[in-house]
Amino acid sequence: MLVADICIFRGVSQLYSYIITDPNTYCIGQCVSIPFGRYPVKGVIFNIRLATQTDNISKLKSILAPIETAFIINQEYIDLICWFATYYQTTLHKAYQTIIGNRKSRAPLSLNNFTLSPSPFTLNQHQQAAFDTIVKETTFSKHLIHGITGSGKTEIYMRLAQHCIKQGQQIIICCPEISLTPQFKAQFTERFNDHVVVIHSGLTAKKRDECWASLQHKSASIVIGPRSAIFAPVQRLGMIVIDEEHDGSYKQDNHPRYLSHEIAKWRCQYHNCPLVLGSATPSVTSFLAAKNSAIAKNSSYNVLSKRATGSSLPTVSTIDMTQHGQAGQLLSTPLQTAIVETLKKNQKVLLLLNRRGFAPYVACQSCKTIHSCDQCGLSYTYHKDKTFRCHRCDITIAFSHQCKKCKKPHLAFSGQGIQKIEIELAQQFPQAHVIRLDKDTAKTATQMEKQLNTFKKEGNILLGTQLIAKGHHIEDISLVGVLGIDTQLNIPDFRSAERSFQLLMQVAGRAGRGKYEGHVYIQTTQPNHYAIRCAQTHDYERFIHQESEFRQQLKYPPFGELTYIILSCTDEKMLKNYCKRCSTYIGKHSLEEHVSILGPKPAPIEKIRDHYRWTILIKHSLNDTQAVKQWILDFPKRPADIRLICDFSPLQLL
Repeated sequence: MLVADICIFRGVSQLYSYIITDPNTYCIGQCVSIPFGRYPVKGVIFNIRLATQTDNISKLKSILAPIETAFIINQEYIDLICWFATYYQTTLHKAYQTIIGNRKSRAPLSLNNFTLSPSPFTLNQHQQAAFDTIVKETTFSKHLIHGITGSGKTEIYMRLAQHCIKQGQQIIICCPEISLTPQFKAQFTERFNDHVVVIHSGLTAKKRDECWASLQHKSASIVIGPRSAIFAPVQRLGMIVIDEEHDGSYKQDNHPRYLSHEIAKWRCQYHNCPLVLGSATPSVTSFLAAKNSAIAKNSSYNVLSKRATGSSLPTVSTIDMTQHGQAGQLLSTPLQTAIVETLKKNQKVLLLLNRRGFAPYVACQSCKTIHSCDQCGLSYTYHKDKTFRCHRCDITIAFSHQCKKCKKPHLAFSGQGIQKIEIELAQQFPQAHVIRLDKDTAKTATQMEKQLNTFKKEGNILLGTQLIAKGHHIEDISLVGVLGIDTQLNIPDFRSAERSFQLLMQVAGRAGRGKYEGHVYIQTTQPNHYAIRCAQTHDYERFIHQESEFRQQLKYPPFGELTYIILSCTDEKMLKNYCKRCSTYIGKHSLEEHVSILGPKPAPIEKIRDHYRWTILIKHSLNDTQAVKQWILDFPKRPADIRLICDFSPLQLL
């Protein structure tokens, strides 16, 4: 008698066995309907085997029926789901949802043109060396391409894709944002025609299913997309490329909090093929790992120190706002002057302010109460469409001048928001065509592409959030201005300096990519901060040196591992009581002496979406990871209303 071990689509952490009555109807990886409790539920067959004495056949139920429309997964996916569930301490069903989702079996896209167009470019010495180093590896290997902005990393990716196609293989190329996929798609489609499919959450369910089918049937060879593209069903994986590998968007920000790099490493090891990371500003962890293992077998560190076009990096100047700033002034006099001179030359300006809305602080002038979100306590941001919005909880309420506490109509707005800068630019430069680009003006990748094309053709000033900082190649930009970087620097997180430095280097790289010299102005009240000083001189290694000293002292990554536990509940008293029980558990069941446990304590952001939050931070070595995971599994049983989320290798501690 045959028995199927099935992953049940419920919050359970084990496989359940069912009898197969018709062997010709079922296969491994198939979605089926089975009895579970009182009602039929869905599940997927992970294994088919002969029944054994331990199965207790008399108590086993039979599979009810196959679900014909469901996507059939292969053995790689089954192994990946099992590994994922164990590694991220989640259920098999949650792992299945994250990796596969609600995929349906459909016909592949109609793809006809499978020609390869020749490259119009010749690789320079450094590009060729990086390419040769990677393609000579025929087994699992890890490579970092550390190339300054404009150094031609994308051309290397296209050559690697061409190499894979000629070998009859497929390649996954990840970019950090959905907004960058149109640009990547245009570049790759021009070279590879119908070999390319794009996968991201902005597609319709049907289109995503068709893309999956195209990859499953090997009728497409190149996958482009953000974080979730790492799960694409390629059959003959030849390589994975993660562009802008430092970007935080590669980390899932809700449970399960996976990192694309870890999934990519698993898949490349499974297929025994290279993993390529690329960035102008690699993360501290990736850089030091690459440098330390560069002499080891099957790894490489590749530097592209010059722009592919031969143009030089922009000059970077700081504007000390303690000297040049005036009350209510958003643009300093030196930056205003630079904008005037740039526009006179018929060149383009890019201004970065990573803060949406008109004014980020709303307070009562009478009682001084901050007009804040009821669900998290963050000050509402006032938007020009006469709404108050909480950018943390995604809540929008109607505009009012009335204070919630004293009831007087004395609410006032302060702080710099991108909409306020937009109005000031229109007043100071009335002849200039100003285009604002943020999540409010471009909600989809298509809208963003349209905005960028308009700017390229007829725009003079592009004002945007961090969406404009990376990946975009606009040759006529000669001036970049950075506003409000101090807010990023002062976030209470150990990676704040790294993120600020990366953002500055990335946005600075938008200037001077064509025939004009590039100039960058950074408005700041902290001009002597090492992140700003190093960005000013484009000195990546000096920044790494200073950042490493700080992290090594406190045993932060990459000099130690972190596990971050987040406990949350809508009932504050219940949460505090459970955290007391956790404290008692920690006191009685300590880990090794070198393992540091901080907490439980209120999170830096104590409340989000009406959930109170407490955290526990564990600093440990890589060798202690399994012991830490088991230690967490043995935590006191918690009430059903309390959520416990484990963030392994967290990218932020808020």
